[in-house]
Amino acid sequence: MLHYYHYRLRAFKAELRMLGKQLEQFTLLVSAMFFIYLPSLVMGIFFGLGKLVESDSVRLTLEVSFGFLLMQSLLIQTIKSGILDSHHRTFHHTLLSNRVHKFIADHSLLLLSHLLFLAAFVMAVSMGWANLMKAPQLLMFMGAQFALAVLQLYRPKSAFLSLCVALGLVYIVNSVMVYFLTILAVMAVGACIKPRPTHYKVAAISAYGFWTQLVIEQPWMVLWRIGMSTLTYWCTMIIVTERPDLSSYYSLMALLFNLLWWSSLLLDTNKQVIVHRGFWQSLAMLDEMQHSQYLMVMMCTTVAWLIGVLLFGMGVFEISILLVTPLMMLAIVKRPKSLALVWATLVIGIMLSKVLFG
Repeated sequence: MLHYYHYRLRAFKAELRMLGKQLEQFTLLVSAMFFIYLPSLVMGIFFGLGKLVESDSVRLTLEVSFGFLLMQSLLIQTIKSGILDSHHRTFHHTLLSNRVHKFIADHSLLLLSHLLFLAAFVMAVSMGWANLMKAPQLLMFMGAQFALAVLQLYRPKSAFLSLCVALGLVYIVNSVMVYFLTILAVMAVGACIKPRPTHYKVAAISAYGFWTQLVIEQPWMVLWRIGMSTLTYWCTMIIVTERPDLSSYYSLMALLFNLLWWSSLLLDTNKQVIVHRGFWQSLAMLDEMQHSQYLMVMMCTTVAWLIGVLLFGMGVFEISILLVTPLMMLAIVKRPKSLALVWATLVIGIMLSKVLFG
């Protein structure tokens, strides 16, 4: 029995190492931001949890709660393959026939990697039982956190639906407890519904049909960017509400982050074009595919930029972000490993110009 748990832990570590290799072009940027902003990030998490526990505004509490749920969903989805050992899960029964141990290993690794839940747990312990009883919404929030994480492992479509419901409820309900009870009820229903596989086949070979099929087959390629854009704008709106004097800087930074999220989509699309290069050449469609991916990525980036502009307003520096998008795309195509460096250079240039001339 112990050999199975040892294997799952080693498989989880191996998956994390593979994930690190996939993000190697961001290593320098992430390392710098990690050491610089780690204290602020930790403080921000506990500040948000504090707002959840004690806030005069129900709306703000609901907004913070949804932000945490969305953030955890993105983090869990990123390491989901490692938690479940998806690549070798079919062969787990050869190591151990008892399925109970499989679920114990799943949930243990989930708790080990669920940093936001652990942060909430630390806060709950530090509050003490007496104070915790005065803030039952924290316990409900922790329950929603764990339930959503488990649902995401086994019923990802239901987890996505639960997040959509959670977003809608922010603007409907006026009670924190009703909010969490409704979300938990939706999750319970979603857990009982067995997902049905969806099949889609293009009617004819075309650039549009290929990209549509790709998104259907690999939805995470787009969904995580939608989630990150939503989370970026969501957090920015909360911060701007708290610090309106710095709204122009935070909103500009939000647009810059969205430039990174959506321009990096070209990494995925260009990889697909290269893999099927011979096929498209045989159909004399290689140029069409290359142009279509540029158009698609530019369109997605522009839509994300427009949403940000509608939320926070438009100015000269906001327009400049849209104008430098082709430069980011060119850097990705020519030198994909320099993506992080190019983006960081653009951020420094635009933000410095904002400080000096804004």
